Amino acid sequence: MAEIHQKIVSCPVCHNFYDAVKDATCPFCGGNASFAPTQDPFAIPYPASETFSPPATVVGPQGNFSPTVDPLAGNPANYPGMNGSGNFTPTKAPEQLSGLSSRMNKTQFVDAATPTGAPSPVVGWLVAVSGPCRGTDYRIHTGYNYIGREAGDICIRGDQTISGEKDSNITYVPQTNRFYIAHEQGKNVLLVNDIPAIGGGAELHNYDRITIGTTQLLFVGFCGENFSWGDTNNK
Repeated sequence: MAEIHQKIVSCPVCHNFYDAVKDATCPFCGGNASFAPTQDPFAIPYPASETFSPPATVVGPQGNFSPTVDPLAGNPANYPGMNGSGNFTPTKAPEQLSGLSSRMNKTQFVDAATPTGAPSPVVGWLVAVSGPCRGTDYRIHTGYNYIGREAGDICIRGDQTISGEKDSNITYVPQTNRFYIAHEQGKNVLLVNDIPAIGGGAELHNYDRITIGTTQLLFVGFCGENFSWGDTNNK
């Protein structure tokens, strides 16, 4: 069988491939093809006698635009927050802005017998009976009372095992005169009488023992079946 000899090369002119053993020159163009220069299909077809130069200024519907001027340049009194004299206007407290008292110092729920804006009356207490803060008492008010080491309505600052804020909360519901305790964001297991308070929390009764971290608290309710600030007899 005769051997097959091939030498595939690319034409330097038209770049087609052909067998150099079979053809001495490119069978497609003969080595003399000439191509027209590539045209930009998006080029603007200006007449050959004219040259294009962009306009010196940008023209809008109403004529030339004026240079942009920095409205604050050279006048610091115009800066946001300035009061016109070059000084910043002092930030107002929420009470000044709204005319309302801070909720941290006022009632969260206004009982029928409590004047609007009056300090929230005490409804119960927690007393630390063991742990670093042994002997310290903490007041409970209407609504949510968040317990934390550094922030909250009830701050147990001496126990480093309690979360900084929202470890748990005690809630007094004036409509039912009942107290409840629930776990919040703390890493500790919340115990009530040595039983974990899991899920929706647990109802509290007088002299229940609450364990958070290394602190044990005794609960004493002031409001309840025998007394409530919403009772018309207590006006």
